[in-house]
Amino acid sequence: MASRVWFRALLTVGGIMGAALVMRYTIVPSEEQMLSRISPELRAEYERNKGKRRDAHEEIMKRIMEDSKSDKPIWLAAAASSERSKDDDDPRAK
Repeated sequence: MASRVWFRALLTVGGIMGAALVMRYTIVPSEEQMLSRISPELRAEYERNKGKRRDAHEEIMKRIMEDSKSDKPIWLAAAASSERSKDDDDPRAK
């Protein structure tokens, strides 16, 4: 009897997850579809800012990789890294 309950539960969860995936792929548009729907001005702005967003993402990933090499817990290493970057960016600190 218990195995039957587990089977029904797994089948229900699998059905919900499958339905969510199908809905996600049918409802959420791809990046190309989104770009084709927006105005040419917004598309041009998007293209101009694409490099800036990519550079910012690479900087964040580089910082995360540096923080992960520390022996400290990640929240302490990230806080120390954040403090260092604030000191580097602060013109009053120089």
